Amino acid sequence: MMVVLARPSTVLGNSLQPFRFPQNFLWGAATASHQVEGGNRWNDWWEYEQDGRLPFRSEEACRHFDLYEADFDLARSWHHNAHRLSIEWSRIEPVEGQWNEAALDHYARVIRSLRDRGIEPLVTLHHFTNPRWFQQRGGWERADSVDCFLRYVRVVLQRLGNQVRWWLTVNEPTVYAKRAYVIGDWPPCKPKSQLLAMLVMRNMCRAHCAAYSVIHEIRSDAMVGLAHSAPWVEASNPRRLGDRLAARARNFVLNDFPMHLLGPTPRRKLDFIGINYYVRQLVQWRASRKGLIFGIENLESTPDRPRQFSPLGGEVHAEGLRRVLHQFARYGVPLIVTENGLATRNEEDRAGFVDSHVQAVAGAIRDGIDVRGYIYWTLYDNFEWALGYEATFGLAAVDRSTQQRLPRPAAARLAEFARSNSATLMTDALP
Repeated sequence: MMVVLARPSTVLGNSLQPFRFPQNFLWGAATASHQVEGGNRWNDWWEYEQDGRLPFRSEEACRHFDLYEADFDLARSWHHNAHRLSIEWSRIEPVEGQWNEAALDHYARVIRSLRDRGIEPLVTLHHFTNPRWFQQRGGWERADSVDCFLRYVRVVLQRLGNQVRWWLTVNEPTVYAKRAYVIGDWPPCKPKSQLLAMLVMRNMCRAHCAAYSVIHEIRSDAMVGLAHSAPWVEASNPRRLGDRLAARARNFVLNDFPMHLLGPTPRRKLDFIGINYYVRQLVQWRASRKGLIFGIENLESTPDRPRQFSPLGGEVHAEGLRRVLHQFARYGVPLIVTENGLATRNEEDRAGFVDSHVQAVAGAIRDGIDVRGYIYWTLYDNFEWALGYEATFGLAAVDRSTQQRLPRPAAARLAEFARSNSATLMTDALP
């Protein structure tokens, strides 16, 4: 499926002006341990891959565990001054209560390698995978899952806390809960367990709040947040009450509810929020079991309302990123775009995506929103969970027979934004 992206002039207006991003703005790309390292034999994904409960195997992935220095050289050549990565819990604690000192030493070297290149590390402590022992004892369904996570957090912070200021505790609790307990195509593969999904999401948010305190106990000047999957949700037809109510209900579940799980004052447990933005959802109400409360997503494109869609199916809508940043600014803490990317085989589309979404971030900053960075997903093509290696988000392709990284035009486009710390921006105001 071809995706034709809106040019910047259709996204942000018609009148051009230069725009400079704030000093020390973070530019970079993201990776996650299981998706790039290879050989993560101690986690639940590996177990499910090997016994056939998942359709694809990660195997050696991108061999980032061995090739990280060359990968960081590539990022530095693109003028990145930040990199988001995750630590593999199952490497650190392969058996409950037993700590792998060699793995801790490895991640210390990885962080030092970034620092040596002038790249700020943003470290995620949980990015979807769990140690096998943790999953076998009930995983995030158990109340004491928080205690297990805190034990791991404390060990990691005691070893790496002096090297890392920016911490993301949990990546996308809403996505984890949905894929593992509603759709059921991620471990532990329990489809249509909505109550368990809510329980798991609650425990993950409890784990964030507890980890927030532990991290600050060890490093007082730490910046601690979580990465939230934040679609822009709006009514398909704003004149229809049903569409408006369905969109409001869907937005509450997808965007507001996780923040409520952090307590009555979320900002007390957040130094920043990581925004993972990919799509806009236009919502239509339907008098059916499926669409009665949360509506259904309108995926139509018509001549009088042309829309652009990713090959994975979601709507590409750069203005939605700007609006999401406005939405989450109400929590009163800084924001970082910690994921934003397009899986496509069309490189002109990918470069256009980077251009329009960076301009959307610039527009939000110009509107007064405190955005501290833009982190593209992902540095290079990797193991995309239930999609295997077919979804290609990377700034570089990967020849998996040689592990050679093959830069794409979008890498040069983002590199120019990072080098100049500037963009050409339109002068309209947010409607």
